[in-house]
Amino acid sequence: MADRLAVTRRMFIVSTALAMPVVAMAEGAGKALYRNPKARIEDRVRDLLSRMTLEEKAAQMRSIAYTKSRFLEGDNFSPEKAKQVFVNGIGQIGNPSDTNGTARVAKDAYRAVGETIDLVNAIQRHLVDNTRLGIPALFHEETAHGLKARDATIFPIPLGLGSTWDPKLVQQAYELAGREARMRGATVALSPVLDLARDPRFGRVEEFFSEDPYLVSQMGIASVRGQQGQRPLAADKVFVTLKHFIHGAPESGLNIGPADMSERTLRENFLVPFAQVIKKADPAVIMPSYNELEGVPSHANYQLLQRTGRERLGFRGAYFSDYGGVTNLVTHHQMAANDDDAAVLAIHAGVDAEMPEGQAYARLPELVRAGRIPEASIDAAVSRILALKFEAGLFENPYLNKSRALRQVNAPASKALARKVAQKSLVLLKNDGLLPIDPAKPRKIAVVGPNAVEPLFGGYSSVNAQAVGILAGVKAAAGQAISIEYAEGVQIVKPDPTGQHLPARAARYADAAENAVRIAQAVEVAKRSDVILLVVGDVPEITREAIHAGAPGDRNSLNLFGDQDALVDAMIATGKPIVALLINGRPLAVNRLADKANALVEGWYLGQEGGNAFADILFGKVNPGGKLPITFPRSVGDLPIFYNKHSSARIGQRYVEAKPTPLFPFGYGLSYTTFEMSAPRLGKSTIAVGETVIVEVDVTNTGQRTGDEVVQLYVRDDVSSVPRPVLELRGFERVTLKPGEKRTVQFSLDPDSLAFWNIDMNYVVEPGTFTIHAGPNSVDLKSVKLTVA
Repeated sequence: MADRLAVTRRMFIVSTALAMPVVAMAEGAGKALYRNPKARIEDRVRDLLSRMTLEEKAAQMRSIAYTKSRFLEGDNFSPEKAKQVFVNGIGQIGNPSDTNGTARVAKDAYRAVGETIDLVNAIQRHLVDNTRLGIPALFHEETAHGLKARDATIFPIPLGLGSTWDPKLVQQAYELAGREARMRGATVALSPVLDLARDPRFGRVEEFFSEDPYLVSQMGIASVRGQQGQRPLAADKVFVTLKHFIHGAPESGLNIGPADMSERTLRENFLVPFAQVIKKADPAVIMPSYNELEGVPSHANYQLLQRTGRERLGFRGAYFSDYGGVTNLVTHHQMAANDDDAAVLAIHAGVDAEMPEGQAYARLPELVRAGRIPEASIDAAVSRILALKFEAGLFENPYLNKSRALRQVNAPASKALARKVAQKSLVLLKNDGLLPIDPAKPRKIAVVGPNAVEPLFGGYSSVNAQAVGILAGVKAAAGQAISIEYAEGVQIVKPDPTGQHLPARAARYADAAENAVRIAQAVEVAKRSDVILLVVGDVPEITREAIHAGAPGDRNSLNLFGDQDALVDAMIATGKPIVALLINGRPLAVNRLADKANALVEGWYLGQEGGNAFADILFGKVNPGGKLPITFPRSVGDLPIFYNKHSSARIGQRYVEAKPTPLFPFGYGLSYTTFEMSAPRLGKSTIAVGETVIVEVDVTNTGQRTGDEVVQLYVRDDVSSVPRPVLELRGFERVTLKPGEKRTVQFSLDPDSLAFWNIDMNYVVEPGTFTIHAGPNSVDLKSVKLTVA
């Protein structure tokens, strides 16, 4: 076991001097070392590599997306077509749970569980039985917040997972996602995303955990430990893929826009989650980003992938391209004249596999023969890919157990976990006492808004027939004393003819005149009510990865999209009490709603149990305890507004209109109870450089309900050789306390917690004073001084 673990962490740099004569299967391949499960992975890789032709090696560095359907006849696997497509085998297959992308109904865009398993088994059987060396394929699937497959468990989007501030719970969610993925054939999961949510105009912020490097690191570690576990890979786990190396904050908030930053900013912020996850969780794969970083696209960036990723951070896994990342060097970046040039650049940078189709890497054999790429580079990449296949046990167990997988579909425990995670992700931003609503007291509730009915999941989600929308969840929990009337209010976009949102589609924006009629109808419903539940926010068509010009997802405004602000004004004008719920994928500048609503709740996209989870909060069955993992601006003009800025960005600075202050600060969130938190106490007030200090904080529930509080620990280096952030999160713990209960939370500040890249770009702890802050958010803090001698 120890030998196997050590081997999987190597780079498998294999010299062409190891090449041996090709041995055909008919000549005793059954006795080949690579088929011996007791042999070391390193030795199996060497043996198999020595038997492979250049074409077979190149095939291992390529992928085929299932949606391309080149090995299907209709919707079924075609052995005859497969013979043409898999002549030399294949490295991996992408998203076998997807259909061919022409579906007009959301559920038809994904295969049923049994169909997916039949397909995976058919492909593996063909590769094992009908290719020369019998090398099975890796299969990859998306698992950003649950497996992206039909009837798989759907959790809140990563911003929602970040709002839990509960890594143990998040790890449980990803354990389930990884298990569901493996049961359906995936061996590689395309998550977690470790980017920092620094520009909410960017539609992909819905995929990110937080704006803060430390919080992203903790959630990333939880995701990797949940999905991948300990190496070597267990039979119910998947290899993770850290994404995206490095997005940064793209220019203008536009997908694939350049990310221009200093080396210092890169090291202090955007590299931190990758460094921590590599160090503490041993990820198998990293995916480069689409964009330029420091002027060079990541898929051609030798400095990033080799010098930074491998040498500085110690990554020893494989680099798999983002979809189209290699050919984008031609089409987007104009750095390569053709696919040949793109392949040469990507191989030199260290990209081991090209996804989704391996269009440029199909040229690898010719490029090696032409002397443009050394075969040693091909051998190194193929070695890393083969090592994953051996570690996953695919040569011994390439086939899936369909009956076992079918038993797990929509299991009660899975739904219960999705509900618990959604409950803990909800953030109460304002409450004048209207919440919680007593379900036993007679009351008329007007449920109004475009996001009230359909369960909205956000990007990288599939469908689940048992998903519960907000209206359905509230109705189910209301009881006989509560009467509910619904009005749509406005449409954000015109729905697909099926009435469902399909995120890959171009948006058809709603008509203002038609929305005016809907608003008038909603006003009449609201006038008949005692309380308005106003459900507004985003839909997948306006907050997502921008696919192309016809399907944008980035914005130049953070106001409510379309006619929603008019709906908000109309509801305020009724004079009725308002509970507002945001269902969205990015922070929104909801200034008027925050000012006038009696209660405001941030829900993000809540996953399949969102309706039930929100109803639990609405009627007081559950006390909200989530905290914001990202700062809410008052306007797009305030950006960037992340909390951990340098002091020169905060001291004495203002616009003509106003000083930029958050609408809601990082780490903020209320409860139905109240808490009191002490100033932090130090185990020692003075420590030496290199020492660790213990910090204790007391937290007491001073209210009348059991509730959750998140104790947050921040550090400020008072004087340093280069400017430092005004605050840096260095610890947190979510605790549940009964009324009157007191808990002492303990943190350990080690040298890493105080270190930074000094003026000479050395990672050090500088002697001096540090202010140690503790509190329930990044604003309401108490502090103590620590001296480092």
